[in-house]
Amino acid sequence: MPDTYPEISYDHHGVCSHCLAYKKTEPLGENRLLDILGSKSGSHYDCVVGISGGKDSCYVAYLAKKKLRLRTLAVTYDFPFMVDLARDNTKKVCDSLGIELLVVKSSNNCEYDLLRNHLISLAATGTTWGQCMFCHYGIEAILHGIARSKDIPFILSGVTESETWWNPGNRLGILKKRLRKLSLSEKVLFGFYQARAYTGLVDQRRQFPIPGNNCLNVYQRAHTPPDGPEIIPLFKYIAWDQDLIEKTLQSETGWQKPVRSLTWRYDCILEPLLDYTNKKEFGISSAGLYLCGLIRAGVISREQGLALLADSEDQARLDQSLKNVLDFLEIPQKIQDKFLIADRPA
Repeated sequence: MPDTYPEISYDHHGVCSHCLAYKKTEPLGENRLLDILGSKSGSHYDCVVGISGGKDSCYVAYLAKKKLRLRTLAVTYDFPFMVDLARDNTKKVCDSLGIELLVVKSSNNCEYDLLRNHLISLAATGTTWGQCMFCHYGIEAILHGIARSKDIPFILSGVTESETWWNPGNRLGILKKRLRKLSLSEKVLFGFYQARAYTGLVDQRRQFPIPGNNCLNVYQRAHTPPDGPEIIPLFKYIAWDQDLIEKTLQSETGWQKPVRSLTWRYDCILEPLLDYTNKKEFGISSAGLYLCGLIRAGVISREQGLALLADSEDQARLDQSLKNVLDFLEIPQKIQDKFLIADRPA
């Protein structure tokens, strides 16, 4: 972890405060999981699994069907930035396991326009903060809505602690610091395009509502009703083993491993933008933060992590990934150039 990361410190051996504070948590066990799953039953399905084509969500579907013997419904949120391999892997896994798959899309691909406007608004800041907002809400709202409508008691999640441990602070506050340094004309452009992005976020929430949440409050984290389906993070109960997961999926379902050194979040073309922005802001990419979590948990060695990090944080690769997304969104070159020339704040 670099010393540019917020509120980090080191002891006299050079060990960072995050490593010093880390406490390994052991899985709670399959028996405890089965007790929870056996406490409720649905009409036609026992659980719904949000599946993206990534290894973790696909393995959750595999465990639900093959190991836990649950009547499983798989749901994928097919938005414009999902890669084709992820779509193919989703179908392969569900077909091989005999799991019914529901593919959900917005009625007008609203995600494309809202993200285009959002990134144009941020160009002069040189960052992409907030790019995943629509996805986080969409997945939660869609799974919750389907589970409620089909009387499904559980939503099984494949989120792991290695991808959720970091918290650099309020992202809006970080963005505001950059906005204050912009010229008046750039601030006006920010407001104009953010207003258009806001309209897209409202549209998404109207299409995929969560009861009890105002669709106009798009910048607030949505809250699911307490009487709705229960979300179960499966890897809280069953050990996460990357090699086992990939080998099992490849041999049992035909899941295809992407051609890249780090398979984490390969399913969305926007993921490298998180790497780009985190590295520019804090000196370490989101992939680097994920790898730090794996090293602390003893999943990979420090040497393995550094090798993977070198590839993930290659600046030419990050710049090209940013350009690929901006080209896909048909953002003019003049605006694209603003991302690359914006200085990192002192």
